[in-house]
Amino acid sequence: MFLVKVFACKKVFCKKEKVLRKKVIVDTNALLIPGEFGVDIFYELEKLGYTRIIVPKVVLNELDRLRQRPGLKGKEKRAAKIGYSLVLKYVHAEPDRFKVTINEEEGGGERNIGTDEWIVVLALKKKAAVLTNDELLKRKLSKAGIATVYLRGGSRLEESE
Repeated sequence: MFLVKVFACKKVFCKKEKVLRKKVIVDTNALLIPGEFGVDIFYELEKLGYTRIIVPKVVLNELDRLRQRPGLKGKEKRAAKIGYSLVLKYVHAEPDRFKVTINEEEGGGERNIGTDEWIVVLALKKKAAVLTNDELLKRKLSKAGIATVYLRGGSRLEESE
């Protein structure tokens, strides 16, 4: 697979990122964490040293569709609303300790790829880690040599190398 060849070792950009600002791309399910588990993912990312938080436009659109889904009720609907509003809050806030941006790219020339594949491509392009709890996506990221951040024990975020 072409993605694996680009970065064979995640340490390649992890070492560089210690000098630069650490970047992380946030997946849709990660934006549900505050509403489902009460964990402030932005605070937790800051504790891990991430100062640049990137939300792909496709992720924000997916979250918007989820929060507006008529059949979705209860905790899941509330979690989607909370995640969506948090992104908008931090995108429009003055950067204090970290900066949240929406990546407007829609997949470049690869318009037929799915959200997970786009996140892998974007992470390689931006030399960023990815915050996700999706096991399949975590395996894809690992194969591509991309560091992941995930919810551990339902109470904090942790990095994998």
